Amino acid sequence: HSRKSFLCALFMALAAAKAHGEATSIALLGFQGTSQGYSQPELHKPLGPLPSSLWPEAYRPIRRIRFTTVEEVLDVMKPQSEVGMPLIIEGSDLIEVEKWQSLSYASSLFEDKKVLVKKSSNSKFRYFDIKKNSGNFDFQKPVAEVQETFSEFTRQAQEIDAKGSSARMYMQETLSGHSQMAEEFASWKWELPIRISAACGWGLPDSNELFIGMKGAETPLHFDERENLFFQVRGLKEIVVYPFVDYVRLYPFPTTHPCDRQSMVGSPVEVDLTAFPKFKDAVGHYATLKAGDLLYLPYGWWHWLRNLDSFAISVSFWSTTPSTDLSSGIPDQFTDHMLTRVRRNLESLIAQKFGQEKLNETMLKLRQAVNSQDETNDILSYARGLLGAVKVPMEKQDEFLLEIVDGRFGVDWSRHV
Repeated sequence: HSRKSFLCALFMALAAAKAHGEATSIALLGFQGTSQGYSQPELHKPLGPLPSSLWPEAYRPIRRIRFTTVEEVLDVMKPQSEVGMPLIIEGSDLIEVEKWQSLSYASSLFEDKKVLVKKSSNSKFRYFDIKKNSGNFDFQKPVAEVQETFSEFTRQAQEIDAKGSSARMYMQETLSGHSQMAEEFASWKWELPIRISAACGWGLPDSNELFIGMKGAETPLHFDERENLFFQVRGLKEIVVYPFVDYVRLYPFPTTHPCDRQSMVGSPVEVDLTAFPKFKDAVGHYATLKAGDLLYLPYGWWHWLRNLDSFAISVSFWSTTPSTDLSSGIPDQFTDHMLTRVRRNLESLIAQKFGQEKLNETMLKLRQAVNSQDETNDILSYARGLLGAVKVPMEKQDEFLLEIVDGRFGVDWSRHV
């Protein structure tokens, strides 16, 4: 990269960071501030961190490498991205973590601007989007979402700690629109995420999100449909991740549910194996992230996170995933990753065809038709046509369809929110 082209890419990324959006394909083949002059007093020193969880022997630690040069990191990242495996890069200095150890610094950055704060009666912060309730599920919001200043957030969190309450708070803020943070953004070493994105064939980083949570706050199992470079800025955070292809073992909510892309399993630490028996065959990859660690989280990988420290801080650098090239036609054999997308998109197309609000009823009828081999059933005929289009062999279609239905439909979803 020449200096000129790199600077052009940098300014493009900074401009793109002002816009935030996430595109989700539903077509079956649609693989498509300064650190000086703080006025707020420093917050009290918290007690020590929580211990990391103990994982099953079959689980594996996420691979770690030490940052040396950008070129050497790219030599590792390109093949890592091609196979879609997570990686932790230590010591990249992408963000200057030292100044963030003082919460007064974060407070000075946000000033009196309102930020998104989530409040839960327990440690779990289940993500949901009520606008996606196209299935018209009976849904009670598991957490409250409010707009508050950073100082209000930290004050209330300290009060909760002082009372010994089980309630928790979590701040999640998209950083576009925070022009007062221009000096902080300018100090970030953008060359690394930009060049990783370019080398791996992703879109340039187009959005950043900041996460700050109380000790013990956890994000239940879910996956994102973007590439994520996840930088730990302050404190300790533990994470366990599962491959995208473990889709059926993690029992996602229906695609028409407000918790779409979320696993009904919720926490891998406390799993209801009676409701989710296939989860026992899922093999996780785990790590405890410390300040300065940069985690590559590939598209679709399921992840659960928990703050081990008070006010642990993380920043995501989001990039779009390249579309699968179908210009030369449908491949003779789909990868497991592509077939996982097919599972999800087939469900969405069935909902469109037979009614979003009737998806549960439709999927149960589909299972009945498969089990009784009723080839005259309209739903089964439609599903077989879609699977035939992506060359899923007839002898594998029944198992493929039953795996989409079993444990996910005809259940009480509210128990698992």
